[in-house]
Amino acid sequence: MPAETPITPLAVPLDDSGVLLVGGTFDPPHVAHVGLACRARDARSPGAALVFVPAAQSPHKETGPKASDADRVAMLELATGGVASAGVWTDELDRARAGAPSYWVETLDRVRRLVGERPLQFVIGADQAAAFDRWREARRILELAEPVVLLREPLGTVDALLDVMRGAWSAGELDRWRSWCVDVGTIDVSATEIRALLRADRESARLESVLAPGVLEFIRKRGLYAPDA
Repeated sequence: MPAETPITPLAVPLDDSGVLLVGGTFDPPHVAHVGLACRARDARSPGAALVFVPAAQSPHKETGPKASDADRVAMLELATGGVASAGVWTDELDRARAGAPSYWVETLDRVRRLVGERPLQFVIGADQAAAFDRWREARRILELAEPVVLLREPLGTVDALLDVMRGAWSAGELDRWRSWCVDVGTIDVSATEIRALLRADRESARLESVLAPGVLEFIRKRGLYAPDA
């Protein structure tokens, strides 16, 4: 068996408020990624360190990121630079470079070793919660950390979400899922939309409204998401 990849240190100070993880491709990172994460922290873990975890190749997606790992990390650092007690943790990318898989359960196991007994939570959308029983070692994940589930259409209410989860979870487990749900609203933007606008090189006002200025400048300078990129 190959040696375990060293755990990447967390670049944020820790206290008893704990850590709230936000995983994603961040290709590119936009206002919804950061804004909804901040709302989730305000709702459930005020004072917690907000740690963004850029993914390597997600086992739940057939295609990988369009931008390089280094570019996504750089953009994410720009996007979160003004957020209090926030940082970027590259452990999944570092493991992928070493040839190791990047399942979320392994990510949580590694961060748990860094934070000790401090509260540990992670943000997911209602669509991810609906399919959570298919995640690798789903129940082990819930032993390591609590999810903060962001309600959004078409699963915009707790009851709508739990209805699609029945059968995969016991009544007691569904009660726990109910307690993990929060309604922090939505921010109407997606990375797919942003990449399409950048490829077409149009609607700069829209881009300026959904990307942090530093992120948009970085994208322009690097020529990311251009038609020939």
